[in-house]
Amino acid sequence: MGGDFNTYGSVAIEYETGIFGQMYDYDQRITGPEDPSSYNNVWTATYNTIFNCLDVINLCTDGGYEAYPTTRGIAKVMLAYNLALLTDLFSDTPWSQTGNFTEYMQPKLDTQESIYTDVFKYLDEALEDLPKGDDVNIGNADMIYAGNADLWIKAVYGLKARYTMRLLNRSSDRNRDLDKVLEYISKSFTSADEEMKFDHYDAANIYNPYYAFCRSRDYYALSESMVNKLLSRNDPRATQTFIDNTQTLITADDADFYPAPNGTANKLQYTYNQFACNWSETAPTQFLSYHELLFLKAEAQARLGQDASEILQRAIEAAFKNLAISVKSAINSTFSKKANGVCTLSAADVADYFTNDAKPLYDQNPVKEIMTQKYLAFWGASGEALEAYNDYRRLLAAGENYIELENPRNAATAIHPKGMFPLRYVYGSGDTTTNPNVADAYGDGTYVYSEPVWWALGSR
Repeated sequence: MGGDFNTYGSVAIEYETGIFGQMYDYDQRITGPEDPSSYNNVWTATYNTIFNCLDVINLCTDGGYEAYPTTRGIAKVMLAYNLALLTDLFSDTPWSQTGNFTEYMQPKLDTQESIYTDVFKYLDEALEDLPKGDDVNIGNADMIYAGNADLWIKAVYGLKARYTMRLLNRSSDRNRDLDKVLEYISKSFTSADEEMKFDHYDAANIYNPYYAFCRSRDYYALSESMVNKLLSRNDPRATQTFIDNTQTLITADDADFYPAPNGTANKLQYTYNQFACNWSETAPTQFLSYHELLFLKAEAQARLGQDASEILQRAIEAAFKNLAISVKSAINSTFSKKANGVCTLSAADVADYFTNDAKPLYDQNPVKEIMTQKYLAFWGASGEALEAYNDYRRLLAAGENYIELENPRNAATAIHPKGMFPLRYVYGSGDTTTNPNVADAYGDGTYVYSEPVWWALGSR
């Protein structure tokens, strides 16, 4: 989720502008979004992860390791997570027949609705398994929580909150489900110390995947869309997170941020300015962050007619802290010292920004400001662009056009009446060429511009 899925999502949602290679093609809509080769590596890798999860579940159920129910519960959490990841991006996708290679070499597609039923089923089963304990604690073999079942349980409740909000457009009782979101969050993280994240990168050979991509390719430039959004709000992130071609953080005294225009940039490397987090060598990858839960709580409260301003301010503060970790990682990068300068994004910055800029906009339209701030919060090296992409599509389906994207390729044309914003990803080429069920669903791939996923009120 911090790799290819996230890098393409960062361009779609305009956190970055693609200026070379496949990111340029994606940004300019030159086959990229409908090309199954774009996602094939990570499509295959995600299914391999699902197979691994199923193996662990089976081994810990009747395969000789029955005395490891907590490990089985962890595998169920990760299975639910990866199933949601796949179906959020591809909607209907192979699932129930996968992994049974003796019977199903060309598995059918399952509906997104049925896959989400299984996502919640595995999360609920994990809540039963996790507290039971293992004969021997798996400890550091668990690279997220070191075998701490209590923290895994909190993560499960946080994921249930995320996915319940994800399905809000399909809810038969919105207020009931919004109350559930608040209930789940009350049982989840109480601070950033409990986040579900991978935090084992180092400066030797295990890199943050966002950084690794940027270091090896240099296919991104500073997004004009993001610069415009931050400057229009007097957002302090605008003066502590951009770097110029001397690898120096751009401050408020600089007159020209020189971003790349989304969808129309020149195909040039080493020219436009960049986002400092492209060089965040060791920043953690977030599976589920504390600030995401706070934004979910604020959204649920606001939609229920409650005052969410205090939670919103806390969410912004947590997001600033997370971004500061990434920027400081870039400043401390061992590779060419790609970011020079000082980043604080302090509590004082948050207080001033919230009082003078965010709160007046919240007072005008609470949900719009919460979702806009959540969008800004997911910008960074933490792998959260996919959640911004999911939120954008969920809001679009509800007619809540709160996030204004600037890529002119998104505008309606005679060929693409709904424009060319990618409403989903296309299946990996490994299956569009070998599985007739996937090939039929893929067609020529242009459906990505016209057919939203099921939870965004699409039909498949």
